[in-house]
Amino acid sequence: MRISYRVHCEGVLLSLGTLKKAIAGLLIITAILLVRIHWIEIAPLLEESWKILGKTRIIYIMLASSAYLLSVYFFAVRWQQVLSSIGYNLKAVNLLPIMFGAAFVNNITPASRTGGESLRIVWANRSFGITYTHALITILFERLVEAIPVALLILYVLYLSPSFESLLLLQKKILPLNSSLVWIVILIGTGIVVLFFLKKSSFFVRKLYQDWKQLNRSFAPVLLLSCGVWALDVIRLKLVASALSLPMPLDIIIVFSVLYLILGCLPITPGGLGIVEGGLVSLLLYFGLSPASAGSFVFLERFVSYGLSSLIGILYLFYYGGFKIWKDTKSH
Repeated sequence: MRISYRVHCEGVLLSLGTLKKAIAGLLIITAILLVRIHWIEIAPLLEESWKILGKTRIIYIMLASSAYLLSVYFFAVRWQQVLSSIGYNLKAVNLLPIMFGAAFVNNITPASRTGGESLRIVWANRSFGITYTHALITILFERLVEAIPVALLILYVLYLSPSFESLLLLQKKILPLNSSLVWIVILIGTGIVVLFFLKKSSFFVRKLYQDWKQLNRSFAPVLLLSCGVWALDVIRLKLVASALSLPMPLDIIIVFSVLYLILGCLPITPGGLGIVEGGLVSLLLYFGLSPASAGSFVFLERFVSYGLSSLIGILYLFYYGGFKIWKDTKSH
């Protein structure tokens, strides 16, 4: 019975993996076809974008890259604070290779961050003797605390940003449903998903509850560091806009940052490639930027965050033998 159940689960996972690859392949083929069909229209936009990128002020890109690197260091400090609350005395610098390695894995796998987190768990165990359970509950605690600033930003985007008033009116025209009904459906759907994951991870939820008193000691620094990461995210985006001399108000940057997170979590393509760029360019077009300016902004931002993290991550993985550790995560 257990063998058949295991075979069934492996079959389901294999089917899901095949489905993801099929979707990713279909998206790539569709993108290629669209480029070929609309090449006459795309070519002038690429030429204009190249001219805009040619005027990029490098000093702002360097500052944006520094802001990104600092945010990764904040992530390492945040994890170090949580680990220290349950008895693991480590330095944040020692955790940096793991953070960058996890970022690289997330960038090349359509796993919605789970690939990188699995690498963090196994790497921490191999390098510092952190148990798999402790590594996982510290990551869960991080995510729970991080949800606070994320929720506040989403509320700001939905209720306080004047830029979204017209978008809400557009939503009512496209989807003529009562707003309260839409929110009820969203809340019910979210509740079902949360309950499903809580049921599947009941052991770790109980463990998290048991260690809550210890973990709670790091609540304040973890919350402050999470807010600091989001602040650096906004600063980085503002610096990228300044590099291109684009007038982007704070409201647009915050909306951009939140959408960036949401699109990046969709487990469709590696690192959200294509999905993130398309969604972010569409958002900037909605806010009035020209196609060339929007494309240039997204390209530079992805170069700083995606490109820099991938480059440093792969170097760390080679130097510390992280690729072998990543391979071993498939057996845990």
